[in-house]
Amino acid sequence: MQSIDSLRELNAKLLVEIAELRKKNAKIFELKKENAEFKDKNAKIPDLKRKFIKIEAERAELKIKIAELLKQGVEENKKCNAENTKLKIRIEKLESENIEFRDKITKVE
Repeated sequence: MQSIDSLRELNAKLLVEIAELRKKNAKIFELKKENAEFKDKNAKIPDLKRKFIKIEAERAELKIKIAELLKQGVEENKKCNAENTKLKIRIEKLESENIEFRDKITKVE
């Protein structure tokens, strides 16, 4: 039979081992909790990928619309510039006619 001292020594070693196991158990619990959080986050990834793909598609559509609008703007500017040129020519012609008309009136007076 073991002596009381050796039993006490064994008891002390077992208490230390129990404390270490409790620490490890607490760590395992924390890791399981973290793992559950990561699983939740990982479950959201496919949905986020779908949303990202949808946003990228919308972005591509918007780029196309912007390009179309810019092209329309350029065409509209060309039309306005052509109309402005015609109007400038007409104004010059009218001013010239106005000068001729004034000259005729001045001669008549």
